Amino acid sequence: MGFGALLGLSSALISAPLPVYAAGSPDPVVVSDIAPGPLTWTSDNFPGGAYVNTDNAAACFDSTGHPNPYTPTGPNACEVFTLTVNLSTSTFWSTHTGGVKFHSDEGINDFDFYVFRKNTDGTKGALITAQGAVGGTGGVEDFTIDKAQGDYYVAAVAFATVTFTTGTFMFFVGASIPNTPPIVKSPPGFPSFRASQDIFTSHSEPHMAMNPLNHANLVAGSKQYVNNKHYLFRIGAYSSFDGGQTWSDAGHLPVPACPSSFSQCSSPTADTTPTECAGDGPFNAACLFTTSDIWLSFDDEGNVYGIVLVSPSSNTGSGWEMWMYKSTDGGRTWPLANLRVIHNHINHSLSSDFLDDKDAIAVDNYTQAGTGPITGPNQPRDGHIGNIYACWGLDGTTAPTQNQVFSRSLDGGNTWSTAFPVSGATNAREIGCQIAVAPSGRVYVSFFVYALTVSGPPYLSGLGQYLTWSDDHGVTFTPPLKVASVNPVPNHLQAADNFRNESLPGMAVSPKDGSVYVTWADENTYSSGQDADILLVKGTPNAAGIPVFGSSVRVNQDPIADGKDQFQPQIAVTASGQVDISYFDRRNDPGNFFIDTYLSRSNDGGTTWTDTRVTQAMSDPRINPPIDGAGNYFYGDYQGLVADDTCAMPFWQDTHLANLNPKSSTYSPFQEVFSARIPNGSSKCPRGNG
Repeated sequence: MGFGALLGLSSALISAPLPVYAAGSPDPVVVSDIAPGPLTWTSDNFPGGAYVNTDNAAACFDSTGHPNPYTPTGPNACEVFTLTVNLSTSTFWSTHTGGVKFHSDEGINDFDFYVFRKNTDGTKGALITAQGAVGGTGGVEDFTIDKAQGDYYVAAVAFATVTFTTGTFMFFVGASIPNTPPIVKSPPGFPSFRASQDIFTSHSEPHMAMNPLNHANLVAGSKQYVNNKHYLFRIGAYSSFDGGQTWSDAGHLPVPACPSSFSQCSSPTADTTPTECAGDGPFNAACLFTTSDIWLSFDDEGNVYGIVLVSPSSNTGSGWEMWMYKSTDGGRTWPLANLRVIHNHINHSLSSDFLDDKDAIAVDNYTQAGTGPITGPNQPRDGHIGNIYACWGLDGTTAPTQNQVFSRSLDGGNTWSTAFPVSGATNAREIGCQIAVAPSGRVYVSFFVYALTVSGPPYLSGLGQYLTWSDDHGVTFTPPLKVASVNPVPNHLQAADNFRNESLPGMAVSPKDGSVYVTWADENTYSSGQDADILLVKGTPNAAGIPVFGSSVRVNQDPIADGKDQFQPQIAVTASGQVDISYFDRRNDPGNFFIDTYLSRSNDGGTTWTDTRVTQAMSDPRINPPIDGAGNYFYGDYQGLVADDTCAMPFWQDTHLANLNPKSSTYSPFQEVFSARIPNGSSKCPRGNG
């Protein structure tokens, strides 16, 4: 959400007389398939709105869940009104797509909107969706309630305001979506290999790493859900020793009763199961304890490290934590004895709603930095583990800041330095850090700046993909360099979608020449519509070693402006400099709804590309989705990919097994995780020994 601050208003504007409007006029707002609107709603006046908490509009309601009275000024400035959506038949949404759209121009104000189900007793129900304008004041507010029906509370939160706002509601009907995906025979795709063989109710946000000592040894992880409706899950792990053709599913990573570094903690030991965590609650502490966002990296001794973000295990602090897991047997097991805390929030005073987010980890397998004298290159199996680096988005003490921070370990992950910011900003919302190490030992960190309260240093050039680097092994970093402007993909790619998306970056460095690549999904708008494409920029080091970036190139090779979405890219660069990018793709569905996985490959440093369909069957994101706290279906924010000069191996989640007969032994009604093997020409993919 783009929670902004109102700055730089002239005294004449502030002192101008404000018109008087009826409270939340009209209230209720009523739309239907018979009377779709548009219908204009006007808020009360908010001459001094200064809402301060990112608490999902909690201050707009009392302790019983009923709306508080309109509050025009101060840190709880808010008003709540009712939206009623009537349908001519109770089965309307079984044959239609669509819902209700809201749009407003903020002008000089910064309002954010939260939509809740309105219970029959007048209390607030579940959060359905929310929207805050990117960049604070002067933006727009757009949200969609998919397949809207019945009564909702809409909370208009006045974050930084001097007057009122207006908006329009519109009932709309979208394209008809078939019940099953189209059957596509050409291109044929490749066989997929299911990694998830467990009891859990869905799997998403997978990541994967390749063992540099044995390319047939792949280690992966993902969310493993115990309750889709209430978004309850922990991170689990998988391992393969035959190049992703067969997988062992290790289930949830273990959680200690109380991490030894904490004086007080309440995290549960017990693992959780879908049976234990079924229904609508109340849920026990084990069901509510969360590990999330796994990222993996191997050292050159054969150890693999995973970083996860962790819901607070302290009963005296707040915020979220970063933990490191380590496996010494190729990902088969993850002993608790190897668990280390990278960062915690013990006794911190952050709001419990703050979420340190989107972490990454990487190992320097090039240089002998860190432990002992630096004597030269880091060699495989030499007994030396290079520096291990971690990054994540750390929430500030006041909304809306979230900035990328960095920590390093010089002793194989046993201890970690205090986290410090690498962006130098206090006025931005940043997300999606990734780390890559160049052959020189240079450490790159990339991230997406998606909202600013003010456009000051270091972000004078505005929103976009940014890059910073360190030439002293993570001690200091350069000021962030903007490598590309971004047209962010919308939260929902199209009206029929109810799963969220972001323009998170993928980043990799070429082992061949040290060139750095950043890729992301970018919204392409044209006269007849819009779609999402995968873009890439390349930075080639100049004589001084500074990466010089050219213009972005379009990676996916379907026709430009064909109305088909590509999104959630991941990138890998091989030893010879080949660039591989995998992503979700809708080009084979005439309705731009069902989803394939594709791989694009470049053998000339990203100048030209060849596309390959990875999947053999399309997937339906509506099937049994996890549902996040904002009411979004969840189909991942990112996917996984590894590659060497012989083979690229994507790792992703989808629902194609739900297309099968339920009596089939391979049928699954859930999002499962899969790998595939895409050979490079006539090369053979790693086989291993199973």
